[in-house]
Amino acid sequence: MLTATGVGLLPQDEPNRARAYLKARGYARLDALANLLMLIDRVQIDAQYTGADYMMQSEILRASVTGFVRGAQILDERKIFIEGQEAVQVTVGTAMYGKNGLSRLLLRPSPATPEPASDPTLPRIELLAPNTPAPTTLTVEGNYTGLIIDARGLKVQPAMAPRILKADGTPLYGVGNFDIDMVIEKGLASYYRDMGAARSDPRAGSNPLVLRPIGVYRRSAATTDVVLSDADAAKLLTEDARTGFLKQLKVVFVVD
Repeated sequence: MLTATGVGLLPQDEPNRARAYLKARGYARLDALANLLMLIDRVQIDAQYTGADYMMQSEILRASVTGFVRGAQILDERKIFIEGQEAVQVTVGTAMYGKNGLSRLLLRPSPATPEPASDPTLPRIELLAPNTPAPTTLTVEGNYTGLIIDARGLKVQPAMAPRILKADGTPLYGVGNFDIDMVIEKGLASYYRDMGAARSDPRAGSNPLVLRPIGVYRRSAATTDVVLSDADAAKLLTEDARTGFLKQLKVVFVVD
């Protein structure tokens, strides 16, 4: 869920307190919707683009997102006091994924305009640990139910479309022939700050494969993509070929 809060003061020139409350509630809802739209602007879609980047490319998309925001649900409302004056606080929210979620608008092909480079050395693959080569032979266990990427300490940011790469930049996950309806419904990955919570996610299943990246793909906009060693990449592809958890989008990230 994406949530945002707004506040509206009860008008002091309205003698009818019920009407005053309704007016304040309306102001608070409009304030919350404006804040929600600003929050969507900052949603990280992938390593390069935010919601604002997408909407700058298309007036139609901006209008669609604005209309989408107007339909946000009121999740909570309460009366509060600000410096002794009565006010109404309203919290609105909308789903990130699902048939009525934000994903159906934003999980589309990236804009064609290249990202302005604030750092001429970016983008780049940054390895923070040695790249272990792939073994000549692999023992296939064939019983993994999902994938957990332990990206703690790598300053990885959550995104709607993260990627998992090999050390040479070859994509392992995040591109390909995914069922777009499934992606819109579930998203490409879940994010947690705690390994215990990650393991309890149904995406991980009862026996997840846990891998630790050796690096990241740095961009000036955000760092959302991780890099696996050749050895772990080979293990991932071999195990996925047996049980198909990547195609089922059973991927969980643990981040700081």
